[in-house]
Amino acid sequence: MTSAPSLPVRPVTGALPRLTLRQLLGDRERLPDRLAAIVAGSQDPVPLRAGPLRVVVVTDPHLARALLTAPTGVRKGRGIDALRNLLHDGLLTSEGELHRRQRRLIQPAFTPARLAGYAVDAVACARALADRWDAGDRLDLAEEMSALTLEIVGRTLFGAEVRDERAEVAAAMDEVLADFPVLMRPGGLMLLRLPTPLRSRMRRATAQLDAVVARLVARRRAEGGGDDVLSMLLAARDEETGDPMSDALIRDEALTLLLAGHETTAVALSWTWWHLAREPRARALLATEVSSPLARTAVEAGAWDRLPVSRAVIAESMRLNPPAYVVGRRVTHDLSLDGHGVRAGTLCLVPTYGLHRDPRSWSEADQFRPQRWLDATGRFDEAAPDQPRGAYLPFGAGARICIGAQFAWMEATLVLASLAARFRPEIEAGYHPGYAPAVTLRLRHGLPVTLARA
Repeated sequence: MTSAPSLPVRPVTGALPRLTLRQLLGDRERLPDRLAAIVAGSQDPVPLRAGPLRVVVVTDPHLARALLTAPTGVRKGRGIDALRNLLHDGLLTSEGELHRRQRRLIQPAFTPARLAGYAVDAVACARALADRWDAGDRLDLAEEMSALTLEIVGRTLFGAEVRDERAEVAAAMDEVLADFPVLMRPGGLMLLRLPTPLRSRMRRATAQLDAVVARLVARRRAEGGGDDVLSMLLAARDEETGDPMSDALIRDEALTLLLAGHETTAVALSWTWWHLAREPRARALLATEVSSPLARTAVEAGAWDRLPVSRAVIAESMRLNPPAYVVGRRVTHDLSLDGHGVRAGTLCLVPTYGLHRDPRSWSEADQFRPQRWLDATGRFDEAAPDQPRGAYLPFGAGARICIGAQFAWMEATLVLASLAARFRPEIEAGYHPGYAPAVTLRLRHGLPVTLARA
């Protein structure tokens, strides 16, 4: 094939002169705003200096979408390489034919009919949590959302109660995510091949999570088949040989669903509560909806598509603080992105956080305005802000778009509406939780709140 012309190397200009990949990844708490500054400073791909590693930041929505939807020539990036040490060949980390086969197998678990059943369970879990709360309680809402979404995933995707396992899962996840930034640095993955304390911690955390998954699998096998995803995995047969899925692959897929299924939604809900606590107009808009008889009926039925304001609040929160704040792709063959040649071996970073805050794509880009997602009739419309395609990528794009995107929309919308109808979390004036960007954009200092009656 004819090689695409190489991307011209030029220094980063403006607010971030002579930035290197090590500098970009070194101060993790400032990483989201650094990425936003790169996007705001250029519409062309921006090369970073990274020794022998070629890295470019894709700063244009059109180019970002072109990269993520490219049918060939790209694979997942360094973040997924790091996660593969934990998740092995799960749907999030697998590539090629294995990924296509597993996605086809799991896709039926996320049909509209299945989501309707999951929605009933999500509402039940949220209401049970609200029953345990009381006005005046002080709690960390980030921890509460993590425990709640883990409980929902356990019930809906595994057909099991996981309340007893949540402390174990949370501790193991904290251990993994604390070390993730180190793994992302140049040479970081080598630490997993050497007898380092980091490798010991990762192995200990992985063993904890493996034990949880093993118990869930054993429980489901003992109880017999059900309508949950784990039952589908256990019943699956190879299309050619008729053999069942190996225990190792069941483990990989189950662990992927367990972690991905609750972590991103928990983070999205945590940032949502923080924004609502700071924005009285948005809070009043939501309160009007969730206190209405129509909304109460919709929540009771699990009809998340009949809660336009609640969906808009979630959409706006994921715009300003997307859990997947940056997406990486490694170019495997020379390709051209709208005339920009990218050489094989280049690592491309799509800074979701920056694209979501680019004033060229969004009016009042740094303001929390849920109403931007409502059309003239008050209905939720993801195209209502009139943003360019590729400017809003909370779940990625293309063949690798998150398979659980609709599950996450459903879960977050119903949890928000259920809890906001009964409580109004209050935070200290001026409090900012800080950024802890690892696999997701976690809140570094949590979200301490005092509960008030709605």
